[in-house]
Amino acid sequence: MTAVTGRAEEKPCLHRTWAIAASALLALPAFAALTGEAVALPPPKGLKPARPPSLARSCTITPTELEPLFGGKADPRRQMEDESSDDEEEDDDEDSIPGLILPGSATCLSVSGTVSAGLQNDSVRASRSVSLPQSSLTSFPTSASIRIATSHDLASGLRVGSAFSFTMQSPTDDVAGLTFDEATVLVGPWIFGLDTSRFSFWTGDEFIFSTRVPSRTVGLLALELPLTETWIATLAMEDPALGTTSTLPVAAGRMPDGVARLVYQSGPWTLHGALALRDISGRNSRLGRAGILGVTYEAEMLGRPGSITAQVAGAVDAAPYIGSQLDAAVVRTVLLGSDPTRGFSTALVMRREWTDEIATNFYVSRYQLSVPLIDQAKGKISIDRAAANLVWTPVEGLKAGIEASVAQARISLTGRQVAAGLAGRLISTQVFIERAF
Repeated sequence: MTAVTGRAEEKPCLHRTWAIAASALLALPAFAALTGEAVALPPPKGLKPARPPSLARSCTITPTELEPLFGGKADPRRQMEDESSDDEEEDDDEDSIPGLILPGSATCLSVSGTVSAGLQNDSVRASRSVSLPQSSLTSFPTSASIRIATSHDLASGLRVGSAFSFTMQSPTDDVAGLTFDEATVLVGPWIFGLDTSRFSFWTGDEFIFSTRVPSRTVGLLALELPLTETWIATLAMEDPALGTTSTLPVAAGRMPDGVARLVYQSGPWTLHGALALRDISGRNSRLGRAGILGVTYEAEMLGRPGSITAQVAGAVDAAPYIGSQLDAAVVRTVLLGSDPTRGFSTALVMRREWTDEIATNFYVSRYQLSVPLIDQAKGKISIDRAAANLVWTPVEGLKAGIEASVAQARISLTGRQVAAGLAGRLISTQVFIERAF
C-alpha cells in the first residue's frame, strides 16, 4: 500500500511542474514588454531561423609577406613586440590599400585612382640644327588613372591577387589618349602579366611632368624571394615587345630579357642594384647588357623629414634600360631598335617637408648616349634636366602646386631627321591640382 500511495502522490506534483512551465512560457511576452528586453524563443518545428543580412565588410590589401630563405629562428618576445608595433602602424602603411569584401566572397576588392588637371606653358628654343624660331605654347593637360586590385588568401596561406590599371589623358604628339599601365596576376612569390620593368628604381612620381608620360611597361614573369629580413632578390624574364607603352623601339630577340635585382631595406636606407641581359638578333647577333645602382636615404633636414635619392645606370646595346621616362620619350623619335648604343644616365633627387602640408622636390639628371653608326661619324645624344616643385597637401588625397623644369637636348645623328623642338632648350611651367581616391 505504501508503494501505491507514493506513485499516486507523484502525479499531482508532475502536473504542477508542467503547469508552472507553461505559465512561464505564456508570461515571457508580457515580461519582455515590461522590461524592454528581447527574449529569444526557439523557432517552430520545421522552420529554419532567418539569417542576418550579409553586408560588405572593409578590408586592406597589404604587400605579400613571405618567410625569408635564410632567416634565423626569431625570439618569441621580439616577435610579439614586432607584431604589436605592426598593428599600431598598420593604418599608416603607405603600401596598404583599403578595400571591401563583397557579400558571399572572401576576396578583397579595391578600386583607387587619381584625377589631375593643370595649366602648362612650354617655351621652346631649337638648336641650330633645326630651323624653328623660339615659340611658346600654353595647354591644359588633364589625366585620370584607375586601378583595380584583388587579393585572396587561401586556406594554405598562399595569396592570390590581381591588378589592372589604365590612364586616360588629353592626347598629345608623344602620348596617346589611353594607355594600359598594369595587368598582372600574383600567385605567392610569382607575378606575371604586364607591368613596369623590375630593373627600374627611381620613377619620378614626385613630379607631375614624369607622371604624364607613360612608364615603360614590359611583358613580365618574375619571382620575388626575401633572402633575409632586409634583403630581397628578384629574378625576372621581360619582353619589351609586349609592352603597350614601351618608350623605346626594341628589336625582337630570340628570347626574353633577363633581369636580376637585389634590394636592401633597413631603417632609413634603401639600396637597389640590378643587371639586365637582352638578346639582339640579326645579321650581327649580340648580347646587350645594362646595370643600375640606386640608393635612398631618409633623414631629418633642419628638423623636418626629408630624403635624398641618387642613381647611376649604364648600358651597352640596351638603351631602353637607362634614362627617365622623359628622356626615353625624346630618344625614341630618333633611335632605331637595331642601332648599336653605349651610354649612361644619372639622377640626384632631394625632398624636404617644410610643414605637415607643404613640401618641395628637386632633381637634376644627365643622359648621354653614343650611337656608332656604320660608315658614319659617331652619333651622340645628350639630355640635361633640372626640375623643382612646391606641393601643398591640405588634406589626405588632395594636393596642388607649381612645378618648373628646364631641359637641354643635343642630338647629332647624321642622316636622321630630328623633329622640331626636340633638339634645343625646353622650359616648362605648370600649375596643377590632383585628387586621389
